[in-house]
Amino acid sequence: MSQWSDLPKELLEMISKGLDSRVDVLCFRAVCTSWRYSACLPSFDQEIPPLVLKLPRPIRADAVLMQTAVCRMELMSKYPNSSSSSLTKSWLVKVGESKYGKLQLLNPLTNYKIKYSPISLNLLDFKFVKLRKDLLLKWSRGFHVFGENKFVPFPISASCSNIDEFGMLAIYHEGKLGYWKYGDKEWTLLDNKNFQYDDIIVYKDQVYIIDRWGTVYWIDSSLKVIQYSPPLYGCGGKKNLVESCGDLYVVDRYLDGERRTWRDYEDVIDNSDNYVHVRKLMKQCRPKAVDFRVYKLDEEWGTWVDVKSLDDRIFVLGTECSLSISSREFNEGKGNCIYFMDGDDFVGRGLSAGSIHVFQLKDRSTEKLSLIPEFSDIFWPPNIVNSST
Repeated sequence: MSQWSDLPKELLEMISKGLDSRVDVLCFRAVCTSWRYSACLPSFDQEIPPLVLKLPRPIRADAVLMQTAVCRMELMSKYPNSSSSSLTKSWLVKVGESKYGKLQLLNPLTNYKIKYSPISLNLLDFKFVKLRKDLLLKWSRGFHVFGENKFVPFPISASCSNIDEFGMLAIYHEGKLGYWKYGDKEWTLLDNKNFQYDDIIVYKDQVYIIDRWGTVYWIDSSLKVIQYSPPLYGCGGKKNLVESCGDLYVVDRYLDGERRTWRDYEDVIDNSDNYVHVRKLMKQCRPKAVDFRVYKLDEEWGTWVDVKSLDDRIFVLGTECSLSISSREFNEGKGNCIYFMDGDDFVGRGLSAGSIHVFQLKDRSTEKLSLIPEFSDIFWPPNIVNSST
């Protein structure tokens, strides 16, 4: 690290000015003391007003848009009162920006702020390795936007720093696919025949979506939905897209009951006592996962390959994004598994409250993270199942 910390101040200033988000600058400043003082944030000690998007019907919400990044957080110095400094510790976190321009750590699955830390969190003791950029959309009170399932900026180069050009593609109301550009008075429905879309992802600089039958589509610059793969015809009730080591995977989740449908949300929109119906719908029981199947797309042959093992990889199915990580890079964690949220437990709760579950492909078992603490080592804070987040 010494050779990096000795870089000329002029070069560090040039690098910091080329970063494309405030979160990137914050991570840059956290590398070491010399980097921190070379990259200044404007109005660093002043409150930063949130970027509020007034989303029209059918979502209809004043939503806060935040730039975030999923990172590997590495401890560069030994723990206090620890006899060993030879092992590098690292955790999976989502990094966001507080209203005063400082780093805040978020749960990478639920997006809730991590409040508890077993050691004094001096950012100069840590290095943040960005795994992917992300955008977080939430109500001003911190809750997930009701009715919005998953979104990506469109075009994918769109930046919330130039809000007049910002647009998004979103799956909402459990299956509808729509487009909204800043300033639009309503959403544009992109497919008026298929209301069964499950997930959306940016893969190889292109937006892909998948429906409940396992058919993958891509969206061109004119917002046309074009079929990309044959149907998977998987019998699961919910599908997620995950990029891993350059390949596209589908995680097919088998459920013990029926999911909500777009008709449930239409009833809320059309009803006069909207708030009562929203609360009723939010309290509606969600089916739980009983099994998973994983498939990889063979792009050359246009077929789906049944995957029996992920080897050392871990699939993390979060609220806003899904990703693949190597267990070897996170405290020698347990690989060949899927982390996900299940049922009704995740609303407003932390990792230790039964919200996070782990599916192991080796024996096809599913268990709450709180009951298998050896799988919690990839998350911050350490010993999370004995803590409150």
